[in-house]
Amino acid sequence: MPILSAHDTIQKFNAVAEQNEEELKKNPYSDSYDIQKFSAKDYGRPPPGSKTEARGKKAAAYICRELLFLCETIEANAHGDPPHRWIKFGPLFTTYSYYSGSLVGMLIRARKYGLLHFTGEMLYQVQDDDKVITMLLPLEEIRKGLVASGDPANCVAIRRGSSLDTEQSPVFIPPETSHVSEKSQRPLLKSAGSLQNARNTVGWSDVELEKCQDALRTARRKFENTPSSSTEKEPENRGPKKAWKPKDTSKAPVFCTNG
Repeated sequence: MPILSAHDTIQKFNAVAEQNEEELKKNPYSDSYDIQKFSAKDYGRPPPGSKTEARGKKAAAYICRELLFLCETIEANAHGDPPHRWIKFGPLFTTYSYYSGSLVGMLIRARKYGLLHFTGEMLYQVQDDDKVITMLLPLEEIRKGLVASGDPANCVAIRRGSSLDTEQSPVFIPPETSHVSEKSQRPLLKSAGSLQNARNTVGWSDVELEKCQDALRTARRKFENTPSSSTEKEPENRGPKKAWKPKDTSKAPVFCTNG
């Protein structure tokens, strides 16, 4: 290690002191804090060359892989013709849950970049199982256009050509957008006779049909044996209650204790 002269040592010390002073100006808990002013280009971005910037670039590559995997999963299980392939949220949630637990977050991010479309701000399991998720771009175009931007503030960039312009890709909603589940579409079974008529519609087997008939007969017997409210026995009329009177305490024994 070379030996520094007194002049070089003083300059090095002053450089460290100036750097520390600049850091204190950015620290809101220091006495020398100064309100920071950023340009539109620098706002929301870490200092160049910092570890935060390196982590942001690493996260951008990860998000690109996750978005591409999401689009590939939808393409493999979707219905309809490209580029507007579609799938319901319920089946997609069941399939994607085997790989990752960040489905909704990736769907929202993919919609932000114009890769797919669905209605509503959030998707909830069971409640939104029948909501349709529609791809807006072909899978091959997504593979070519989805890249990491290198900017930590905007992790993902989409190379938009003539076929990648989402403004020219209208939102396509398939005709199978019924929000009625299969259970609610089953006919209401009012009697044992209607079970035979609804058998072909529901698709029950002989065993399931027999169980349903037994349950219907049991429920009918319980209903017939239950007394109605009009036949309930009314309470006897015992007349008005006597008014309450305090007890006469004048004849009560008096206990005296003489010490």
